[in-house]
Amino acid sequence: MAHQAQLGALADEVRAASIPSDSKHTVLWCLESLPTLYAKFCQTSESRYGHEITRLVQAVFMELLQRKPISPEAQQLATRIANGFRLLHEQLGLPELNVQSPRASAPRLRRVK
Repeated sequence: MAHQAQLGALADEVRAASIPSDSKHTVLWCLESLPTLYAKFCQTSESRYGHEITRLVQAVFMELLQRKPISPEAQQLATRIANGFRLLHEQLGLPELNVQSPRASAPRLRRVK
């Protein structure tokens, strides 16, 4: 199926990326879990599969963007993955993923006495 090839291509990008090995392992685990979920979602349109897809994709972005400072390569990889998922959903006629990118935390204000 087309989604398997596209997810495989995203996984190949992760394997080639210069990111920490523990992050790479987590991201690959998430990506490798998705083909079955996409197949079930395409067959049934059940929201539980859509929710699980969204959860795993969110985990991918959290893993890539959680380390401070965020490396330029991790940021670029996250952007390529986001574009890959957008294209995949367009091609499969699936709803757009409702995934929020992690935001940098706001600086804490100090009280002046």
